[in-house]
Amino acid sequence: MELSNLTLLSGETFDDSVLGAVAMRRKGNAPFQSALLHDFDMVVLMLHEGQGKERLISQTIAGERRTHSLHVGLSALERAVMAGDNNELLTSLMSGEVIWDPKGILEDMRREITQFSGPLKDRVLFMEFARFLHMYVKAKRYLDASCIMDAYNCILMALYHWARIEVSESGCFPEPAVWDQVKKMNSPVHKLYEELTVSTETLEQRVELILLACDFSIMSKMVDCCSLLLSILKSRKEPWGIAELLQHSGLKPLEAELPLVLRKLASRSLLREITSWGEANPGEGHAVRYTV
Repeated sequence: MELSNLTLLSGETFDDSVLGAVAMRRKGNAPFQSALLHDFDMVVLMLHEGQGKERLISQTIAGERRTHSLHVGLSALERAVMAGDNNELLTSLMSGEVIWDPKGILEDMRREITQFSGPLKDRVLFMEFARFLHMYVKAKRYLDASCIMDAYNCILMALYHWARIEVSESGCFPEPAVWDQVKKMNSPVHKLYEELTVSTETLEQRVELILLACDFSIMSKMVDCCSLLLSILKSRKEPWGIAELLQHSGLKPLEAELPLVLRKLASRSLLREITSWGEANPGEGHAVRYTV
C-alpha cells in the first residue's frame, strides 16, 4: 500500500517518517477484540522512529466510519512486546492487518513473537519473574500490616505474572487474554487463581495460602527465569553497579524490581555482592556491586 492510500484509509496526512502501519477492523461478534475498537470501526497503529511520536492519539470520521489512530515510537512498541505492559499495542500488532511495512519491521516483530525463542523469551521470562517477585513481597508486607484487601490485590497481580511465566515456559508468547491460555494448559497457577477468587475460606486465609505457593514457585523458577541477568553479570570480569545494570537494554524497565531480584539472588548465593571501597561517600557507606 502507498502512503497516499494510507492517508485515505485513516483520514490523516503522513510522510516518509512512517515506518509501518497496522489496521485492525471491528469483526462483528468476535470473542476478543481490542478495547480501542469500542465505538470505533477501525484502529490504525502508526509506527514512527524516535521518541517524538510515542503514544499520540488522533480520531477521524469519514462518512459513517470512525477511525482511532495511535502513533507510537519503535522503542515503545518494542518495550510493549518485551514487557507486556500495553495489551492494546500488542493486540493491534498481532491481530491487525499490516498495511504499510516497507522495511519489514512489523513482520519481523510478529515473526519473533510467533516463534518466541532465544533473546525475546529470556527477556519476557525475566521481566515477568521480577514483577512476580515484587508483587509477592508487596502482598506479604500488606498482610503483615493487616491491609488484607491490598494484600489480596497484590497477590492477584503476582498470580497474573506467574501465569505469564507459565505460558512463556511452555514456548508460547503470553497473550493479553493470558488466563484463557493458562486454563487450556491445565496449569497449577490457574487452580491457585480459582482458590484465591472463589474459595469459601476467609480472604486472609486465601492470601496466606497463595503466598506459600508463590514462595515455593519463586525458589523453583529463579535460576531459569533470571538467566538473562546472570548472563549479563557474566559478560565481564568487573562487578556491576545497579546503575550500570539499569542502563542495559534488557533491564531498563525494571528500576523498581531489579534491586529486589539482586538481593534475592544474592541470598541464594547465585551471585555475589562486593563492596566497592573506592566509591565510598562520607556518611553514605560503600557502594555495592554484583558479580557471579
